[in-house]
Formats: sequence, C-alpha cells, structure tokens
Amino acid sequence: MKTDKADFILLEKLVEIPGVPGREERVADLIRSSLPAPVCDCSLDKLGNLIAHIPGKGKKVMVVAHMDEVGFIVQRILPEGFLKVERLGGSSLRALPGSRLSLWSSKGYIPALAGVLPQHLDTNEPITDFSKVTIDIGSSSCEETRAKGVRPGDVLTWDSPLRSLGDTLICGKALDDRLGCSILIKLAKILQPQELKCDLYLTFTVQEETMLMGGITAANSVSPDVIIGIDGTLSFDTPDLEGKQSDIRLGAGPAIKWMDAIRGKLAAFVPNQKLTHHVCEIAQKNGIPLQDEIAVGMSTAITPMLYASNGAQACAISVPIRYHHTPVETADLRDVENVVLLLKHVLTNDL
Repeated sequence: MKTDKADFILLEKLVEIPGVPGREERVADLIRSSLPAPVCDCSLDKLGNLIAHIPGKGKKVMVVAHMDEVGFIVQRILPEGFLKVERLGGSSLRALPGSRLSLWSSKGYIPALAGVLPQHLDTNEPITDFSKVTIDIGSSSCEETRAKGVRPGDVLTWDSPLRSLGDTLICGKALDDRLGCSILIKLAKILQPQELKCDLYLTFTVQEETMLMGGITAANSVSPDVIIGIDGTLSFDTPDLEGKQSDIRLGAGPAIKWMDAIRGKLAAFVPNQKLTHHVCEIAQKNGIPLQDEIAVGMSTAITPMLYASNGAQACAISVPIRYHHTPVETADLRDVENVVLLLKHVLTNDL
C-alpha cells in the first residue's frame, strides 16, 4: 500500500495547520472534511475531540490519534516589542534558538523567529530555560506589537512545512501525531463497512501534549471494549542515539508497545497482553514487519482513557520518528503505510 499524491497533499495540509493543545479546531475541520461522508458519522464532543463512527457488528473499537502538536505560548511582551514565551507541551528548548516560527494572534498569522546570539558574541553558556530566548516579530515597541493583535496567551508553532528527504523519508513539524491522523483518514477511505468485524470509532483527540487527558471525554461517551492507540515513538537510529535505549529505527516497520513510562521508571501504560499478541500474530501472518517498543520518558493519550472506559482492552502501535518535538521531525512513509495495512487486517478479523 503506497502513499499516493493525494495522501501526501493531505499530509502536507495536516502538518501546516496550527493546532497546539486547546486550539485544535482547524485541524478537526480539515480532518472532518477529508473523511468519507457516506461512511463516517462524525461528531465533536464538548472538549473538541472528533469522533468518526463507522457502524459495524461486534465489539466497540476506538482507534485513537491526537490532533494537537507541541508549541509555545506568549508569556510577556517586552517594552522593545519582543516576546517571551513558555512551552506548550514538550517543545524542544534546544531546537528553539535560531528557528522560524508562526505566531497566531487575533489578527491572524504573523511571521516570527527565535533570536540567537551571533557566533562572534557567543559565550557558549547553556540555554537552560525559556527565559533565555527572545522572540522577534519585527516590532520596535510594546505598542507596535499590541497593535498587531498580539497579547499574552497567543500561541506559536514551528514554521516548518512538510518536505521529502530521500526516497521514503519525510520531515517537518507536527508529525507527532498528524501522521496518526492521516493513518485514520486513510483507513476510513479503504475500509469496506461490510468487512468490519467490529463497531468502529475513529477518534481524533485533543490536548495530548499537555496532560494526556483530552481523550477521556471521548472514551466516556463511546465506552469502548477495545482501544488501539496510534502515535509516534522515539527512533534511535542516529549516530548519537544508537544502542542507548532501544533498537527502533526508521523503515523497519511500526513499533508494537509493551510498556511506556514517565517520571522515571513508573509505568504509565502496559497494554493488554492477549490483544497485543493477537496484533503481532496478524502482522506476522500478513508479512508486516514490527518492532518492539518499551519507551521511557513518554506516554500516550490512551493511558487515562483506560480508566474512563471502565478498563477497555488496549494496545498501541507507534510510528518511529526521529528528532521528536522539534521542527524537523522525520519519519519513513513505509512505516506509515504498514500501520494502515496492519489496522485494516486487525479490524477485519475477530478481536
């Protein structure tokens, strides 16, 4: 199953649209307009989660991807017109200085950049927090900045459109988790409702990058029997990371999650073993490569959804991504295609 031109154009649009936590409306609008209307019955819950129902017989199955991306929020406007920001989600501080940004004010888009000392003046002092970084939008005073419609609480995203890198790699901002969103859209287009062995709810959640909590209201409303999470995971195939925590690499297939953990080694998510082994068996039967994921320092939207859904069976399938939470997130389209193929086989077999 190859990524065709239409799929790539849609992914370009998904990546380009701003959608930081709590401001995912434009992403939801694009997704809703991209889903096949005759097949999907779409609804938005009060928090902003988009749920696309494809009716079928059998267990209620939620396949989940989150719409939000990491970004920044304006904290202060300085007298000289510059901005100070704080992170929204786990945005990379290391990647911020010298980067191009998009500021979204009440008057719309404003180009911005994160200042960086010229090498001639650099003392090599480490940048340890966001107070050390100043955002420049071309203003010379606080009044000029405010006249552009800018105020504390406005948000910024990386200015990094999708681009190809070699034959199968892509890079840009927000691949975490717009790739997951594109997978669910593709799935809706290729599934034949009569093939389904379940009652399917494709669920696009909000606010994963802050508190992981956005999907709770969706799980409460659907009350699924099974939850399958689709998100990105860390790739360890660059020279600085090889062999450090995992052998996950781009192009070697999706990763099946066995555990993830935040706050040291406390497990945030341990999947249902029977369901996870079932997915592995389907992958093996259909010649779909899988990698094993045990992730430390991260978790996904489905973790709190388990409790909201009264303990649904859950598993997670991940797309390996290099340079997570930076403007140059990088993934392999072959891994994306294999997630779509695997989900198709899983959902058209008994769960």
